[in-house]
Amino acid sequence: MRRTFLKTIPAAVYASVAGGGLLSAPVVRAEDNWPSKPVRLIMPAAPGGGSDTVGRIVAQALSDRIGQPVVVDNRAGAAGTLGVTVGLQAPADGYTFIWCTPSAQITTPGSLRYDPAKDLAPVSMLVAASYMLVVNPQLPYRNVQELIQAARAKPGSFNYATAGTGTFGHLMAAYFGLSTHTDLVQIPFTGEGPAMVAIMGGEVQMGFISGAGALPHVKAGKVRALGVSSAARMEGVPADIPLVAQTVPGFDMVAINYMAARAGTPKPIVDKMSQAVQAVLAMPSVRERIVALGVSPVSSSPQELGRRVAAERAKVVDVMQRAKIVLE
Repeated sequence: MRRTFLKTIPAAVYASVAGGGLLSAPVVRAEDNWPSKPVRLIMPAAPGGGSDTVGRIVAQALSDRIGQPVVVDNRAGAAGTLGVTVGLQAPADGYTFIWCTPSAQITTPGSLRYDPAKDLAPVSMLVAASYMLVVNPQLPYRNVQELIQAARAKPGSFNYATAGTGTFGHLMAAYFGLSTHTDLVQIPFTGEGPAMVAIMGGEVQMGFISGAGALPHVKAGKVRALGVSSAARMEGVPADIPLVAQTVPGFDMVAINYMAARAGTPKPIVDKMSQAVQAVLAMPSVRERIVALGVSPVSSSPQELGRRVAAERAKVVDVMQRAKIVLE
């Protein structure tokens, strides 16, 4: 009977039986059970800055969505590239993701040991943000034109705070200086939080700070907003803050933040996290909190994000060349 039974089944099935394939338990891939433990979200910025504030809102919503804690791990320094480097040292197993800022992914120095275009897997867009040109409220300048006139009158005497050399705020201020023919001096700090403290304390006169980092202090009267960096008004930006482009024609710079994973992370996990991000950014409660910070929540598929990052990188490289900014 055994010989008769074996003759009736295909050779391929027989081989599977002989090898124990049909008798063993199904193979369970790691991505099938993802996530089975807490997920780390590397934040390449200091606590209290714009990216960190928005990141914690998203992390909490993601924790509820995926059923595991999403822990924000702040790794500020080196214009955001330190955090990326830390993230790339983790296994590509889907338990470490990186919150990418323009300075960490688009304006990276040539001396870095990683290639942002090859070493990172796009996951989803997160937010798009105008930056705000803010000044210490004790200064007499009430609009962009008055600031420009004062800076032209005293070349080299106006300092601006940044979250570090090569950060998007640095690029914006340098571009602003070129566009207005003013000689402005950069004072780099370790993040947007410390940069904002310096502006509020009068250590520096001005700075381009993300909407999320600046708006709470603008509302509290601790800094004065003279303008926003986008050529068109974005969601969440108060209508009473004018566009810099109204005084400086053609001025238009918008920062994007997005999520990436280390290249080699299983695609099913990347897709699951992307879908989770898209879901939480569509939630009214999450959107309202982010918009209140002056930034626009924007999600995307990994493929859409890859195209957007490539386009943004090309634009920023053009600005850096025109401004003669060289990152070491």
